[in-house]
Amino acid sequence: MQTSSLLRAAFGAAFVLLAAPAVMAEVYQAEGMASLEAGPLAARQAAIEDALRQIAMTRQGGVQGSSEVNNGTVTAESLMLGPVSLPGKTQVISESRRDGLLFVTVQLDTDPPATPAEAASSTDKASAACQRSTLPPGRFLARRLVTTYFSVEQPQQASDLGNISTWFPSELVRRLNRQRDVQALDAGNVTLFPDGKVQDPWQATDAVRDVGRREGVQFVLAGRIIDNAITRNEPRATMFGNVNDMQQGVYYTGPFAGLLGLSVRQVPVERRLGVEYWLYDAISGGVLLRDVVNREARGDVHVDSARLFDTAVLAQTDYGRLIDQTLGGIADKVRDTMQCLPFTTRVARVEGDRVFLAAGALDGLAVRDRLLLYKPRPATEVRRLDGQVLGVPEQVIGDLEIEQVQPRFAVARLRNNRQQATAGDWVRFPVRPN
Repeated sequence: MQTSSLLRAAFGAAFVLLAAPAVMAEVYQAEGMASLEAGPLAARQAAIEDALRQIAMTRQGGVQGSSEVNNGTVTAESLMLGPVSLPGKTQVISESRRDGLLFVTVQLDTDPPATPAEAASSTDKASAACQRSTLPPGRFLARRLVTTYFSVEQPQQASDLGNISTWFPSELVRRLNRQRDVQALDAGNVTLFPDGKVQDPWQATDAVRDVGRREGVQFVLAGRIIDNAITRNEPRATMFGNVNDMQQGVYYTGPFAGLLGLSVRQVPVERRLGVEYWLYDAISGGVLLRDVVNREARGDVHVDSARLFDTAVLAQTDYGRLIDQTLGGIADKVRDTMQCLPFTTRVARVEGDRVFLAAGALDGLAVRDRLLLYKPRPATEVRRLDGQVLGVPEQVIGDLEIEQVQPRFAVARLRNNRQQATAGDWVRFPVRPN
């Protein structure tokens, strides 16, 4: 049935691709369908996703197909192009069952595009709305994340910044853990790239999966410090100063330099900070967020590495304040991105119809929670033409209900499973339409 759904969406997409994209809010409807074999909860989730996928493809997407003949057997492959969902308010209009299938009619009321000023002023509101659409009412679910090594691309520029490669991700962990809906771990000595040299973020797929399995997390954060350059120096005169001190600058030691203890030095007064970072999905290894921050500080931009790592005095220099603000901005953006994605955890062990989950009370799970059970198919991961991993196909095989919760794990009972659950499968809460 999945094939017919994809083809039905493709015919609709062929028409709309010829039209100019709409700029006003619009209302779309589509009917999704799914097999009831894995139970009504799983079927409803799959049917809603099918309908939303059709709407997305009809408005902004398309289908690219390919086929080949191997030993007389024709194999075909289809790949969706464009977004898999659109922003807006989703509502289930009707449901019906026939011939072992569940049919769900979904209506999507799209939001008009915001101006840059409106988008900036509505960040908090958008984040809150995103959380309401993915979290059970009145509850929090803590996303687990691990930070890794941030390489320094120009080490000579960072000679006064000490071991910033491990301190920077460690400080991000500290800030993220201020929020109850984040559990961040520090693996700052672990790099996703051979020899610590970043070639292409997409090449870290296998390393991300390994770190995710080992640390039991849903997300992996990595990055690099790409710029610490001093862009301007100014002369400063000192009386009875020590021209041999360790402060960064160029000192004058020519004629009359020692007269009355006078010295003149070139002191840095402007300095850049450039940071690039990537948030990965630890399950598929795909990049969820890629961002570059480029900023500049003016004034006191010399940093003593011994003081840099003391957060109590970080903001005593202009460059220290710039680092502090950059850390805060990155932590906020990473947290918002994680909260807009469904909470997911792994199956740690299976005993008959009892499933042990790698998350518990500290992650926000509770007795009687109902979750969907997915089986990943990593051997058939979806990649773009340039090799970037877009995700791992998955199959809903049933649902389960939590019966017991411990701080770090939970025990659930399988309900409508059509396949045997195994360690490494995923569970997540069903998407709740707005």
